[in-house]
Amino acid sequence: MDRISNLPDDIIHHIGSFLSAKEAAFATLLSKRWRNLFTIIPKLRFNGRSLVGFKDFVDLVLALPVSSRVRKFSLKCEHEAQYEDLSNRCLRHVVFLEEHYSLPCHVFACKTVSTMRLGSGLLLIEALPAGVFLPALKSLFLDSVRFFGVDDGRCTFKTLLSVSPVLQELVMNGNEWERWKWCCTVSNGLEMVLDYSDYVPEDYPTVNLDSLVEANLNLCADEEAVWQEEHANTFNPINLIIGFKNVEILNLTFEAVEMFGVFNETAPMFEKVSQFSLALSNVCWYSVPNLMMKFPNLKTLIIEDSLHYEYFRTDEVVCECVSGYSFLLSCPVEVLKINCYDGSVNMLEQMEHFLGKLSCLDLVEVRAKAASSDAKLKIMADLLMIPRASTKGKVKVNFSRKG
Repeated sequence: MDRISNLPDDIIHHIGSFLSAKEAAFATLLSKRWRNLFTIIPKLRFNGRSLVGFKDFVDLVLALPVSSRVRKFSLKCEHEAQYEDLSNRCLRHVVFLEEHYSLPCHVFACKTVSTMRLGSGLLLIEALPAGVFLPALKSLFLDSVRFFGVDDGRCTFKTLLSVSPVLQELVMNGNEWERWKWCCTVSNGLEMVLDYSDYVPEDYPTVNLDSLVEANLNLCADEEAVWQEEHANTFNPINLIIGFKNVEILNLTFEAVEMFGVFNETAPMFEKVSQFSLALSNVCWYSVPNLMMKFPNLKTLIIEDSLHYEYFRTDEVVCECVSGYSFLLSCPVEVLKINCYDGSVNMLEQMEHFLGKLSCLDLVEVRAKAASSDAKLKIMADLLMIPRASTKGKVKVNFSRKG
């Protein structure tokens, strides 16, 4: 112990960073100098099922100096009700909260938390503590979280957003919007990304996400994820759609694309969208032509899945739903990215429409699969031989081996 104590503070602190919370707590009992040094704990982690063991863990943590700060907290245990009081005692000054744990509402009083992950266990939040304020919260991840409560006439979710002034990233999955009918307005200072996946409810509250830069949407009508025209009489996502109309980057799954097809007439124009990514999983593109008309200033188009063609017909390669891709003639796209190209005859015909009709193209990036060098050469030769509407367009191909 004496030999270690003679080391400089920086080295001792570095050694201490490798200790577990339990070991660090023991170390502080051995030396007053060590107690003062171990005030910042990079990780505080408990993974077990023993209530007795957890009590010992909490006692050891509370033996640390009051000035101790925890960078990352992870708690995995069973029977949450038995642990709630203990966990509240050791959640002071947490900076990062690990996922997969239903935290008590008192954690919202933590003023240093910058990243919060809640849910993955149908977490219920009925109310927030008085005076709640999260001045450092930048990223909020909600997975199967239910906000049932109302704080002084305001919905709990709205309160949570309003007390997070620097929130930049919001990720939501399975949050049961149909239970949020009492939530009239949602307004926050999001500056970066919204990643939202859920079933569409009967109606949405008014959503104001004007500062949002990127939206990733996966919106389903039902468990079969098939949107039909009759769903327009049952579901109404228009408030949500209007809420993110000012995004610059929009990424849609095929379910969300089909939703736009059902609500095309009432959907707004997306004047600021410069990058649009769609993943259609080999489904019909009937919604795509009208959807593309909503992006008058689109610069980058990304197609994640294979280009569309009718697999089960031999007489027509191009489906009637895209009308010969005539919608591309007025499209201002400058960069086209195709991320799943197989070099087949049918796929090549689709590429001929894109390159032959997009007159503003500067760059075409293709991710192709090829099993051999000869296959790579053929794909390159075929793509370079396609007549192009833009004389300045370049073709770049990145290859990966077929799985």
